[in-house]
Amino acid sequence: MTVLEVACPRCQTENPVRRLFCHRCGAILEPRTDLWVQLEDFQCSADKEALEIVESTGILVYLVDQFLVKPRERKQREWLSKHGLLSNHVEDLEPLVEECAYTLSLTTLPEVYVVSGAGPPNAFTFGRDSAPVIVMDRRLLQIMGRNELRALLGHEMGHIKSRHLLYHSLANTLAEGVGISTSLMGLGIISTAMRMALLAWRRESEFSADRAGLISSGDPNHVASMFAALLHTVPMSISNHVPLLQDLAGIFQSHPSHLERVKALFQFSTTKDYATIVEKINRRKMFREALTFKCRFCSASKPVEALFCPECGRSQV
Repeated sequence: MTVLEVACPRCQTENPVRRLFCHRCGAILEPRTDLWVQLEDFQCSADKEALEIVESTGILVYLVDQFLVKPRERKQREWLSKHGLLSNHVEDLEPLVEECAYTLSLTTLPEVYVVSGAGPPNAFTFGRDSAPVIVMDRRLLQIMGRNELRALLGHEMGHIKSRHLLYHSLANTLAEGVGISTSLMGLGIISTAMRMALLAWRRESEFSADRAGLISSGDPNHVASMFAALLHTVPMSISNHVPLLQDLAGIFQSHPSHLERVKALFQFSTTKDYATIVEKINRRKMFREALTFKCRFCSASKPVEALFCPECGRSQV
């Protein structure tokens, strides 16, 4: 049977019509529609306001990026190429990555590396908006179920969707005490006020990313379970048990910031904004499922793009 293909809008590589992202450059293959999840659908107002302040640093942030952040990222990529394992070489992980990226309407599929880390297992994201990289500790695949992994991947992809990557790298650089020379291209050091703004925004940005984790996993309990697994408080290999909000006070008693974030997430999950996002995702899924060679009712052949069966006339969505 002939496999229909679609050209990638970015690199023109032919891909099977059912693929979500280009196998060569990682670009999303689906045309943008009103059903895509947009940043403004879930971005926290405090995150947006703080990011606007941080972005006002203009050329100075660009210089810091060129002289401090990019060299560190190059070293990270070199290390990952030697010691990391890409998600397409990890059983069942790549489909989960694509699913989460598609749900959040990312324009580029992130590279996801699995590594053997030391210390508490964690995940983080770095890179450019056009070439993001997610790094996961291998142990997370053992202590989390698929719902928690969806929440984790969605959280990291939320940082990508929110264009946090450059400013996270800058905030991390400042937090680690890396100095910026006062003679850097003739410009003065980033002010104390700007340092505080960056570090304060770093915290606010997590609330937007948490919402992306909710959107990706579909349930605030899954995000709460993900946090609990990261904190080593419960074994999430038994993913059929999901802690309720009232149980979290004990789990997170030594991590009040996590409890605050989970409470905020449960509150967001009850809003009209979140219900609108869920509706968009469900409608988009229905339209995608209709893009098939056969009618889902009578199995008659039909054009892929046809939303009604030419044989029985029934709607495919």
